[in-house]
Amino acid sequence: MNTLPATPFRPPRAQQGTGRRCLAAARRMLGALVALAALATSVQAQNAVLPAVVVWDYENQSALAAPGLAQADFLRRSLSESLTATLLQVPGLPVVERQRLQDLLVEQKLGSTALADDDARLRLGKIVGAQRMVFGGFFVLGDQVQVHVRVIDTATSRVLFSDESVAPVATVMAQVVTLNARVARALGGGAVVAQGHAPERWQAYDRALALADAGDFDAAITALQQLLAADKTFLPAERQLVALLERGARR
Repeated sequence: MNTLPATPFRPPRAQQGTGRRCLAAARRMLGALVALAALATSVQAQNAVLPAVVVWDYENQSALAAPGLAQADFLRRSLSESLTATLLQVPGLPVVERQRLQDLLVEQKLGSTALADDDARLRLGKIVGAQRMVFGGFFVLGDQVQVHVRVIDTATSRVLFSDESVAPVATVMAQVVTLNARVARALGGGAVVAQGHAPERWQAYDRALALADAGDFDAAITALQQLLAADKTFLPAERQLVALLERGARR
């Protein structure tokens, strides 16, 4: 009996083309699934809760006789509030609000002078559950001001990040936003959009904060309302006003 030589089976060309198209489609689908998985991982990472942070008022380290010292003193609270406003934009980053810190001072029966001691601030930070603290300072050099910040690990007191910036006193609040963005990235955030405001807005805001720190909450609320009437885009004033109104409602 004669047998035919074995030959490999080849499907018709039409079927071969269909098979290649199916394989290409499967590869595209696999690639899409991999991309979706990567995107989901990225979103999950962005939404993860980062270590809580406290931003303390900056320290005025200028020499007592430095020219422009009195005009620059508003930066103590304004610089910290500007950074706080930036950090509040970072998804998943808990930021301890300034009013909470002031209430804690009252609860612990501590005066504001206690905040001059780094150890006392670290202790207070632990009480409010902060794993990171930002200490800042500035000093005036003629018509320039140098601003510097440190991010501290509350548990170990180790410096995790430090940076500085130099700008004219008249424009430092507008230029410090780039330094704030770098601090935000150091704390685990991505790109943020920080908005600058005119120095007179920050000076008015500082006067309102000084009233609140002194316990004159009604006057502070009025000052904040007046500031917002002049500039509705000044979000730190809006945030502080809400905090003071909520504080009054709780008491």
